[in-house]
Amino acid sequence: MTKRVLVLALALMLVVSATVFAAGTQESAKPGEKTKITFWSPFSGGDGDIMKSIVADFNAQSKTSEVEFLIFKSEEYYTKLMVSVSSNSAPDVAILHLSRLLEFTSDNLLEPLNKYASAVGMNWGDFSGVLQKAAQIDGNYYAVPLDTHLLLMHFNTKWLGELGMLDANGKPAMARGEKAFFDYFNAVKGKLGDNQMPLSGTSQFGLPQYVWYTLLTQYGGEIQNADGTKATLDTAENKKALSVMKQMVDSGIWPKGQKNGAEIFTGFRATATINGNWGIPIFEKVNGLEFISMPFPQFTNVNSVYADSHTMVMPTSRQSDAKKQAAMEFMAWMADNTLDWAQAGHIPSKTKIVDSAEFKALPYRSEYAKSAEYAHFYPRSLSLTGMIEVVQRELATMIAGDQDVNTTAANMQAGYQRLLDQKR
Repeated sequence: MTKRVLVLALALMLVVSATVFAAGTQESAKPGEKTKITFWSPFSGGDGDIMKSIVADFNAQSKTSEVEFLIFKSEEYYTKLMVSVSSNSAPDVAILHLSRLLEFTSDNLLEPLNKYASAVGMNWGDFSGVLQKAAQIDGNYYAVPLDTHLLLMHFNTKWLGELGMLDANGKPAMARGEKAFFDYFNAVKGKLGDNQMPLSGTSQFGLPQYVWYTLLTQYGGEIQNADGTKATLDTAENKKALSVMKQMVDSGIWPKGQKNGAEIFTGFRATATINGNWGIPIFEKVNGLEFISMPFPQFTNVNSVYADSHTMVMPTSRQSDAKKQAAMEFMAWMADNTLDWAQAGHIPSKTKIVDSAEFKALPYRSEYAKSAEYAHFYPRSLSLTGMIEVVQRELATMIAGDQDVNTTAANMQAGYQRLLDQKR
């Protein structure tokens, strides 16, 4: 285990709760009893409620296992998960974003799943090609993908219809390309009154980062070179992506200073909002909100959109093989039942579920599910968490109007390169 993880463990061991410690120390089931499995996640809100329901269905159906499902605050989740492994109190199963897989495997925090998956008859070929590849490292599978989740744009169809901004099919009459995007939303802006905006989207933290990476990859850029040794952020491609974001803000299409873009949209103050598919359960509960969820606009001839995946992993532990096998059976069952998880807006990880009539019958999902075909995951990097922190900080400063594009790109480059150099 690396020095970084040991330091985290020592710093936080005293604050790990008794519940957390007990989670990974359960004994194997006695004959005739169900095997107890602990399952951790950072889900909250709508998707947390849906996951609770799915776990309850498993518990009702399984004759051999019972899952205890625990939710932790997202900002604390990964630190607690790392500490739990170092203190031998890890859960049997945990949610892990696919973008964090290398970080956890490099510190030997995850069990390889190949032998357990074979024993339960899991076919990795059932998952989409992108997820199959991303879930393995050096020939070993470490994660069972549940979904692809990605950036979308959501439109208030009733409002835009009244403004004459929908086509004959009831969809936004916006062609492909950068110019078409600005023409459309500038036209919308010209039809709105005071305290109304064309586009909402939280101005800090994750949302600007997702928009940025979508645009960066559409314009042909990437965060690093092929072998992950050099940052590639002080480039023409990144400056173009940043300049488009700044134009969106400066033109008033995406006004700055938004603390919660989803609330602005559900409060009927924005005709559209930038949000992920995870926002759909929230929007569906708002009385009178008529909306459609669409793939994020493509500004160039390169299809790309920021994406990640919720996966299920088996943290390293001293549990028996029988206990680990029970955990694998639960993960396999979950992957087979992601149609229910699609209620949270997520795109199921197995192609047969995405192609099913049941999935296609769900509102909006089929409209944006095709985005998963060109979903763009972050490249693997042990410095990814730090890179995200750098990017979020620099984007927030630029969006607030306190920094220009060139400075933002240069700061991103310098900040990420320092992190890469520390790992060499």
